[in-house]
Amino acid sequence: MPKLEEVFGVRKEPVLSYLSRNHVDSIFQDALQTDRQIIVYGSSKQGKTSLVERYVPYKDNISISCSPKTEVTDIYKSILRQVNIEIVTESETKSSVGAEASLIAKVKARIPFIGGEVEAGGKLKGSSEESDHIKTIEFNLALPQDIFELLKKVKSNKFVILENFHYLDDALQKQLSFDLRTFQELGVRFVILGVWREKNRLAQFNGDLLDRVVEIPVEPWQGAEFEKVLEIGEEKLNIKFSQQITKEIIEKAFDSIGVVQELAKAVCQNEGVLETQKYLRELSNLSALNKAVSTKTDDYSARHIRALEDIAKGQKATKLKEGQPAPLFLPHYLIRTILSTDFDNIVKGIKRQQLEDQIKKMHHRPDDVRPSDMSNLLYNLSKMQNDKGITPPIFDFDKVHQELKIIDSTFYFFLRNTNTKSIITRLASPLEESEDTYASCV
Repeated sequence: MPKLEEVFGVRKEPVLSYLSRNHVDSIFQDALQTDRQIIVYGSSKQGKTSLVERYVPYKDNISISCSPKTEVTDIYKSILRQVNIEIVTESETKSSVGAEASLIAKVKARIPFIGGEVEAGGKLKGSSEESDHIKTIEFNLALPQDIFELLKKVKSNKFVILENFHYLDDALQKQLSFDLRTFQELGVRFVILGVWREKNRLAQFNGDLLDRVVEIPVEPWQGAEFEKVLEIGEEKLNIKFSQQITKEIIEKAFDSIGVVQELAKAVCQNEGVLETQKYLRELSNLSALNKAVSTKTDDYSARHIRALEDIAKGQKATKLKEGQPAPLFLPHYLIRTILSTDFDNIVKGIKRQQLEDQIKKMHHRPDDVRPSDMSNLLYNLSKMQNDKGITPPIFDFDKVHQELKIIDSTFYFFLRNTNTKSIITRLASPLEESEDTYASCV
């Protein structure tokens, strides 16, 4: 019998209450039949990983989780390792008359090789035994063409799944956007998962990608879809949420499937439903839901408040040099502005001009806040969150539409169930710090 954690909740493996949506799943399935690269995007905890896992199982393909420290060559090394290609770096000394000897590095690939047809891993086709023979090939780890040729030699046709693509800085995303075009022409397929909400993210770096990728947003979710998810879960657990419980779960989730899943799971736990029930059981106790909301508020608040405080602090304090102007502390004022903004405006996305106007209204030196300062703040917001270990990120600035957007779907739930004014009062005022230890925050 299915356990509760297999039916409801947020986890990497698709839960049994997974809902196939025509406007998402069918597009993804159709995209798999093309030769294009696939980009799955949306806020965190909105079903990106579950969607990919359902149709492109991670264990059967090449899966790489990006981090802020990941380089493009790290990605290509991982791709080769996962198809059993060994990378060897050899040093060679070269010298010429009248010149000092120099040491150069050569990167070579050790590929399982035999005279007959070879399968990935170096096995002779039709044989269960692995060959000890290998073939060494020199290649350039930075060139997609060379990576393709190595994959071809081991007959790999696996998808390359890149998770957490948003953790890469803009320079690396730009580099990969050009490489993706080359890989698409060569037939190496990528599935990229990223936490952002605007269309054509990678096409901003390389316009040639427009007709070479399929973009699949996993949101928005509709109320009827949430109801269907709960119905599927009810059937698996042999339970029935009351109409009121169902309505409250959906309303309190603020369009986040992750919150719907977690609230449904918490309600079941509070009612003692930990596995499929022998007899149909109705769950109608509102106190179980209220307790679930309180528990999830505490869970999300602990993370989000810490993240807001970290962003507000800006970068690490450094001692001011003589004659150096005091910083503007824009991250501090940005967080205060966000927490002071009407909830509906936050959901829509806060325009850059609105942010600038509100920051100037409360800033201690409003006339010194220049458009270039705002650009520096907003364009580096993703990097700042990465540097401070805020994962997944909460905010993203859409440069095309010049909007600040929330990309952590649990943040809306947090805002609705917490006292934002009390958080503002908790933010340490940078002006209380000694002027010679002001942080450079812009």
